[in-house]
Amino acid sequence: MSSPDSPGTRALRTAREIGWGRLAITVLIVLVMSALCVVAGRWQYGRYETRAQAMEDYDLAQQEPVAAVEEVASPGSDALPEGAEWRTVTVAGVVDTESVVPLRNRPVDSTAAYQYLAWMHLADGAAVLVNLGWAPVESGTTVDDVVASLPDETLAVSGTLRSFEDDDGRRDSGATRITPAQVRDPDSDVIVAGYVALDAPCGELCDADGPLTEVPLPTLSLGPHLSYAWQWWAFALLVPVGAWLLTKRDLELKRDPAAAPARERQPRAKRRRGPSDEEIEDAL
Repeated sequence: MSSPDSPGTRALRTAREIGWGRLAITVLIVLVMSALCVVAGRWQYGRYETRAQAMEDYDLAQQEPVAAVEEVASPGSDALPEGAEWRTVTVAGVVDTESVVPLRNRPVDSTAAYQYLAWMHLADGAAVLVNLGWAPVESGTTVDDVVASLPDETLAVSGTLRSFEDDDGRRDSGATRITPAQVRDPDSDVIVAGYVALDAPCGELCDADGPLTEVPLPTLSLGPHLSYAWQWWAFALLVPVGAWLLTKRDLELKRDPAAAPARERQPRAKRRRGPSDEEIEDAL
């Protein structure tokens, strides 16, 4: 038989005093909130790992020598090979002017802009999607303006190789994702499994006074995700501590209601009234 003063007996007596229903609800809330904090922390940590991996891949890719796109990414593959993304590549081919399409909802440096995509046909018949550049929306640049600035001979250009973006399923005017599904059929059975963001205005495809400017590469940084992850995990530990402190305070008030701080009503000070005219006259 347990002693009346044993820890188990005291804990059972305290639980009964708190109330089994109240205790069960408190434990359930603590478990749910702590679990949500842990999940949120894992999500933020996952975003941190993704950014860290992207920065590592970029640094490694930029150290590789410049090579032709067909040497870095074999045309016809379903995805870019490991280490291919962020490589600086050259593309020698002819722009398919009929495939030029504006990429909408892509601001550049906080400026509303249209970016322009097009297919380039390589000497071996394969096609590679290129990002020609961008123009501010307010400039009024149209697809016809871009096409008029493009030559029809074979030229060599350079840029950064990127993976295709996920298709969002839209099929209205222009493109919203950089993916072959949102660009006109390249009339080729073999395409490169990635696109090239040209590193000069139209990659020197456009005229000297062409309407486009090169699209800057995204700024790669770790961001605040790691600190956010630690904050969420700290909240997961603080939730049970806070719940225990609140329960302990309520238990103390239940045991000794007189200990609750009561707000004493302070008597209102009587407003002093000045003497009346009659009182002043009598005093004189």
